[in-house]
Amino acid sequence: MLINNYLSKLDIKKILLENLNSITGSQAEQESQIIISYSSKSENNLDINNDEVDKELINKILNERVKGKPLAKIINEKGFWKKIFYTDDFTLDPRADSEILVEQLLIDCKKNKNVQNLKLLDLCCGTGCLGISIIDELDSAFCDFIDVSEHALNACKKNIIKFKQQQKTKIFHSNLFENYPINRLKCIDFIVCNPPYIPTKNYLNINKETFYDPRISLDGGKLGMDYYVKIINFLISVKFKGAVYFEIDPIITKNMYKFLLEKGVKIVYKKTDYLNLDRLIKLKFPTI
Repeated sequence: MLINNYLSKLDIKKILLENLNSITGSQAEQESQIIISYSSKSENNLDINNDEVDKELINKILNERVKGKPLAKIINEKGFWKKIFYTDDFTLDPRADSEILVEQLLIDCKKNKNVQNLKLLDLCCGTGCLGISIIDELDSAFCDFIDVSEHALNACKKNIIKFKQQQKTKIFHSNLFENYPINRLKCIDFIVCNPPYIPTKNYLNINKETFYDPRISLDGGKLGMDYYVKIINFLISVKFKGAVYFEIDPIITKNMYKFLLEKGVKIVYKKTDYLNLDRLIKLKFPTI
């Protein structure tokens, strides 16, 4: 046992930091706060008394964490945008890099004050963190969610219920657009999508913690382009009139831009993430 019942909250945090520093470095402080808050079922660890901290639970969490398992996969929670989302072994954990999709779509919507009753599609939705975060801030927006994994859709549904968005959402189990009604797609204003984009050879060398995310959510095929090619070709074929916000990665941008040029797809803009790396492209499709 790393932590006993006689330790104060300050002592517990010190032990957590000692163990977490070697695993997560600069994130140790944040993770220690999350663990203490989670163990006491509180959102703010500053308001927690010593007797509210579940020391046994902290030991269980810490024992798993020191083995290399990501904290989100242990406690089934991950912060994204302004909320704490449910996540599990069948979903890609929400990441701060993806928040740029939410941020930019909301900026675009707020620029157009006449936009009402927006219809969105969260494609390859996983936890649903993108779509849910967006419609939570747009009163009249509605979002469809698509994923090939039923397990992932179960996690998405939990988050929809958790944040009381049942009236503004609909879930579809589909391999991309295979089982998605074309009449619904024609009414969609925006698609947000964070598809698998890691080239297979790179996937085999990812860090230990990322291996806890399902491979299906990460491996994008030989060049990391498989899902983009399928999605873009389909949207061109049906003359999709809306816009697409894709998460991308610098490792695929050269091939991505070449493919888009060949297909005559317009890049409305590109955006970089907090590390100044290519992370988002907004696309519009030829309609002729």
